[in-house]
Amino acid sequence: MIELEFKGKTVEEAISKGLVYLGCKKEDVIVKVVSEGSTGLFGQMGTKPAIVLISVEDEKCANKH
Repeated sequence: MIELEFKGKTVEEAISKGLVYLGCKKEDVIVKVVSEGSTGLFGQMGTKPAIVLISVEDEKCANKH
């Protein structure tokens, strides 16, 4: 099993990036939300990305890393 970290503006974007990178479907992976991110002050200062960890069995996806 491998576990990789992905970031995005939202949790959904981070998951989507991970699924594309791995060549997986959502039902083939385990997703752990590390951070939901934040928009910061007025959407500019202090912005933090959403971070997810995606775990997958080696044989379940097309793009094995």
